[in-house]
Amino acid sequence: MLLMAQAQALAGEAATTPVEEPFFDAVTEPCLTVYEEHPLVAVLVLLPVGLAFLLWGYRLYRVLVVLAFLGLGAVLGLMLTPYLAVAPVIPAAIGAVVLGLVAWPLHRMAWGLLGGAVFSTVAAGVATYLAVANPVHLVLVSVGGFILGSVLTVLVMKPLIIVITSLVGALTVGVGTLRLVTLWPAAGEPILRTIDTYAVVPVAVVLGLAAVGSAMQMFGASEKKRKEKEE
Repeated sequence: MLLMAQAQALAGEAATTPVEEPFFDAVTEPCLTVYEEHPLVAVLVLLPVGLAFLLWGYRLYRVLVVLAFLGLGAVLGLMLTPYLAVAPVIPAAIGAVVLGLVAWPLHRMAWGLLGGAVFSTVAAGVATYLAVANPVHLVLVSVGGFILGSVLTVLVMKPLIIVITSLVGALTVGVGTLRLVTLWPAAGEPILRTIDTYAVVPVAVVLGLAAVGSAMQMFGASEKKRKEKEE
């Protein structure tokens, strides 16, 4: 299946170093196994989770930030594995728990740090693409991107959270729905052929769902704020 092959390729690209391989394998392999061999279980997980992200992502953002820091802590723990005489799962678990516990009460700061990290990475990538080779300049660009990204992420936190969670939810719902229809070859095969022929179709569907989800989240947040003012 095209989707299975693409997922496996992405997983292979992500696991680029020996230190990261155990983490990515531990995450991707069970997910791909469930998706391929237990489709009903995958659908029952993907569709509710995707709808929750799509329709109520703003209310769930604190949980999403904690999950991001759990993953970051696990990766950092795995990076320390070569210097420790223990199994990789131990530092990964410790790192995940520590950063997860820190991110929960400091969720706004954690959100800003995530935004800063993304902006810093993008800024460094653009600078490298523009052939900025001076290490000092690269550091300054990265630091500047981090500071700017952190500030902007906090200042426009609400719309960013809504857009990001809507996109994640739309993608998850799309994948779950695709897995559901492929259980019936008469419906699934034409859809898969269409996706293979017109790659823009799934992109348009996901963006359309995300737009609807964003609008509904914005409306829900506005209604909640209006009711709070009335009370």
